[in-house]
Amino acid sequence: MTGEGARELPLGAANAIEIIEGGPDSRVILLCDHAGCRVPGEYADLGLHRDQLERHIGWDIGAADVTRALARSLGATAILDHVSRLVVDPNRRPFTPSSIPPVSDGCVVPGNENLDRAQALDRVRRWFLPYHRTVARVIARHRRRGAVPAIVAVHSFTPHMNRQDRPWQVGVLWRGDRRLSAPVLEALQRRDGLMVGDNQPYSGLREFGFTVTFHAQRARLPHIMFELRQNEVDSRAKAEKWAGILHEVLSGPLGDDTLYRTYEGDNHTPIGGLVSWRHASRASPLA
Repeated sequence: MTGEGARELPLGAANAIEIIEGGPDSRVILLCDHAGCRVPGEYADLGLHRDQLERHIGWDIGAADVTRALARSLGATAILDHVSRLVVDPNRRPFTPSSIPPVSDGCVVPGNENLDRAQALDRVRRWFLPYHRTVARVIARHRRRGAVPAIVAVHSFTPHMNRQDRPWQVGVLWRGDRRLSAPVLEALQRRDGLMVGDNQPYSGLREFGFTVTFHAQRARLPHIMFELRQNEVDSRAKAEKWAGILHEVLSGPLGDDTLYRTYEGDNHTPIGGLVSWRHASRASPLA
């Protein structure tokens, strides 16, 4: 799969975020934080060659194709962010070291070196907040019609990291609320020939990323995060195959009306310091 999105410049607010509208009765929202590797023209590709932007450091390879196919099969709404994670990562808290990384998996990113707070804030305002405000608006639209939506996040991971193989073909991340993760894990583990990661290759118990923590765990919405190994989804055909697998294991739990309620247990969600939409445009936001 090639990162053809990196060539679609100039990039602006109108084409940074892709929204797939679900059916009128859909209660499922798919999120793809790292759908594209596009860089706004003013950043001059961050000083990188295009082939670097199209590596895993620039986006989650295959995640967008899986998300689109799964949205079609479920009749669900999907929101995909096409701005490269190297510009500003929508799944990291702003102003943390991994939000605008000067080095990613050993690759120096010249356009991210020595940014001052004002430059970082400009990227947050222009490329981070619009995506999260879109997610918040779509969730609010569901809530206004009396629905508690289920959030399904789709990511992908590299087959190797830090000289270690990652044997899992798919991982399910969870913390606290297991209404979706427990039955989906069980269904995946029953399938022959699959190596399934239970909180692998990343653990939701330690770090769930910003998006699910803020929009789902904080609000106590039912949710699940998938991590798919990139060589399993690096072509359209492979991605659609995996979308079919995810559809099969999700359809039962998502078909249970009792799922669509706010969670009453403990999500162990750190709330302090998360973005306040109401105050995000003031002089010292996200401090």
